[in-house]
Amino acid sequence: FEEIDLLAVAQDAVQRLAPVAEQKQITLSVSGEKAIISGVKPILEEMVYNLCDNAIKYNKEQGTVDVKVGVSAEQVRLTVADDGLGIPLEHQSRIFERFYRVDKSHSRDTGGTGLGLSIVKHSAEFHNARLELSSTPGKGTTVTVVFERKGITSLQGAVKVDGEQDFTAIRRQTI
Repeated sequence: FEEIDLLAVAQDAVQRLAPVAEQKQITLSVSGEKAIISGVKPILEEMVYNLCDNAIKYNKEQGTVDVKVGVSAEQVRLTVADDGLGIPLEHQSRIFERFYRVDKSHSRDTGGTGLGLSIVKHSAEFHNARLELSSTPGKGTTVTVVFERKGITSLQGAVKVDGEQDFTAIRRQTI
């Protein structure tokens, strides 16, 4: 784990997805304050990218996606909110499952596999964060990743493979 600025990760994801949002005429914005958390940067980058990508894919034309990073004494919160299609209540408990799709007919249009939010869930769990979901069909969806600031996370058993850290052997421990 290393110290990572979650706002910088969010800004990078928004910048990478700007052309996709522009194609759909979606206004994509990021705001907040510098938020240093302990984490694995590539995993956090993938998590934020997938949240933003989903918010764009399942939005309406000329919709909005707002990414916010907030800091308090107890938490760091990453919120991705859109004013798109929303998720029906009966599907909300399952959207973080692998391969689960609310509307399978959208697969051809969006090109998704149903893995994006599962990756988000596992990335959050890896960082001892929790997910909060709020969605109303026809009005939009808000997903918040909440990182608690208590405890220090350490790595044990990480090994280097070809100069890169292999995270498959990591045992996480909060002390």
